[in-house]
Amino acid sequence: MIGEVAMVLSALKALNEGISTVKESGGNLSSIVGKWAEADEKVRDVEVKKTGKMSYKEALDMESAKRQLANFDQQLKDICMMQGQFDLYKSIKARMEESRLQHVKDVAIMRKKRKELRELINFLGVITLSVVFLWVVAYAGFALWTRT
Repeated sequence: MIGEVAMVLSALKALNEGISTVKESGGNLSSIVGKWAEADEKVRDVEVKKTGKMSYKEALDMESAKRQLANFDQQLKDICMMQGQFDLYKSIKARMEESRLQHVKDVAIMRKKRKELRELINFLGVITLSVVFLWVVAYAGFALWTRT
């Protein structure tokens, strides 16, 4: 689990370095977009896999990562505006919004499945304990009946 959060943080570091390069030297914007998409995808993957299972530190790291992504979004917007490619930014954001909506649906489905699984396990536990209790009562009753 810690490795997955570390991967997210390293992806954000690479994204930050890419943005610095583009700002300083006017480098290729597509390299930043790729790194940004990769970091965003890693954040979503960790959320889907570990929803409700993160430690306090990991949850704080993930929240920090989300905030950094929002900051990078603003920086990318500024860079696109300075380079006269605001239409590129709009199309990137439209695709990312589609992906985000799908991610929200996936997380909701995962939470629902986990809840249903917990309920099923609890139900099976109650059934199992009931059957064991009935067998014990039946055996005790049979033992008492055969003694007399």
